Amino acid sequence: MLVLRTMNWTDALARKNIQVEYWWVPAHKGIEGNEEADQQATKAAYKYCARYTETQNLLPFLDYISFAHVSRRLTEVKWEESKEEIMKLGKKSKHSDRYDLVKRGGNSAVMEAKKTIAARFYQLKSGHALIAKYLLRIGKRRDMKCWWCGHEYQTRDHLFKWCKRWKREQKRLWVDGQEGEDGYEGVEKVFKKLKISLPMSLVFAEEKCSQALMDFISCTDVGRISGVVEEAENSDHEESSDAGV
Repeated sequence: MLVLRTMNWTDALARKNIQVEYWWVPAHKGIEGNEEADQQATKAAYKYCARYTETQNLLPFLDYISFAHVSRRLTEVKWEESKEEIMKLGKKSKHSDRYDLVKRGGNSAVMEAKKTIAARFYQLKSGHALIAKYLLRIGKRRDMKCWWCGHEYQTRDHLFKWCKRWKREQKRLWVDGQEGEDGYEGVEKVFKKLKISLPMSLVFAEEKCSQALMDFISCTDVGRISGVVEEAENSDHEESSDAGV
């Protein structure tokens, strides 16, 4: 709408022998005329948005409002509505700007964790983590060999149960658990079964094991890009050694 009106104004001025030239200038770079135009456009847009109600025809208001402005305003409204909803569902944490949504019935251990740790938890739970089995499936690897211990198959079960690189962390996860205020029982004690008989899908599904799993993930590089980088560095080192020989 604004473009059509501008074209009509240009034609009207041309009929009066007034030539108009349009020049592109970068936005938000402190150019005086452009900054003034931007302020006036924003002021006009908000002015006419404020007059509009849902019972009115929107078309007349679009003469003064760009689609970019409408899109931006919709995004702002959605964010405000989401923020209000979050504030109703939970209280604000003392130590951050996050809101505690545990009372909604979610997994408290995951919800209270750092975003990066929680992301790896769900990636490993769903089978879409940076491990050899998944990378082979999406065509990013030629085999499933574990880049930490050399085992033929780097699966989720292998990493959480048998990989020699993480033996100490595995013992705490399955047997020892952790004492203290934020402590947890070992997974074998929770299920009263040995780890060899427990599929990881069942362990990830049991909320009582979530804290133990989160601790294991935070203390290891399982599911992190650093593991892939480490493998690449080892491969480069081996190639350079071969070349030297």
